[in-house]
Amino acid sequence: MKMPLLRAEGIIINNDRTKILVQCDLAESFYRFPGGGIEFGETASEAIKRELIEEFDLEIDVGNLACINESIVEYDGKKRHDCTLIHWCSGGNKVKSPLIHNERTEVQLVWRNIEQLEQKITYPEGIIEFISSGSDKIKHLIVKKCYK
Repeated sequence: MKMPLLRAEGIIINNDRTKILVQCDLAESFYRFPGGGIEFGETASEAIKRELIEEFDLEIDVGNLACINESIVEYDGKKRHDCTLIHWCSGGNKVKSPLIHNERTEVQLVWRNIEQLEQKITYPEGIIEFISSGSDKIKHLIVKKCYK
């Protein structure tokens, strides 16, 4: 089994809290929050900032921890246990979407409202309900699945 992977992602919400900046493929077959792996010695906040600059030339402000997502999955005989620290973020208001990834042109950032996010798969599972609830308590989402 591989070592657990520690990731950080940001929920970037516009000023009037009507849209969220999400990462997806060009067909928008799914949505997820931008971010990536946390490097040794780096905080989750630092990782979010670094990843957004590297991938999209985007500088944002990272706020409080919103959610911890543990993903414990098995697929094709491989086991993974990933932990993602998801933070509230701001400062993306001037972003014109789509914003194309610097290295992977099939990946983009787009503004979507909650209703649009509910229409497709949004990772991690349960995050849209959490955001819609307006709760300021840190949420712990756990996903355990076995794919054959």
